[in-house]
Amino acid sequence: MTAPGPRSTGAGLRILGIVLTALFGVPFLVFTVLVLSSRFGGAFDPHGYTLIFGTLFALVLAIPTAVSIPLVFPAGRRLVAAIISLAAFLVVGIGLFAALLTA
Repeated sequence: MTAPGPRSTGAGLRILGIVLTALFGVPFLVFTVLVLSSRFGGAFDPHGYTLIFGTLFALVLAIPTAVSIPLVFPAGRRLVAAIISLAAFLVVGIGLFAALLTA
């Protein structure tokens, strides 16, 4: 049996990226929707716990999501994907934090 080549390692890394992105990205999106609906009046949240803890959990889940998204792309495009992913993380993080502070 021959050793796996570099293409199988790249495919394995891309599959790992898809799994990690789904694992962290779906809860991140759920918490982000909860926070925004709590902030803009779509949910019943009289004490603001959804807004407070949802923001915290969304920001914590956004970090591994932003790190794992570039793994989905081919090796030649990972740097550009990482820059875009981390810039989007900063924008979403600032937006969530602003929604928390302006409530």
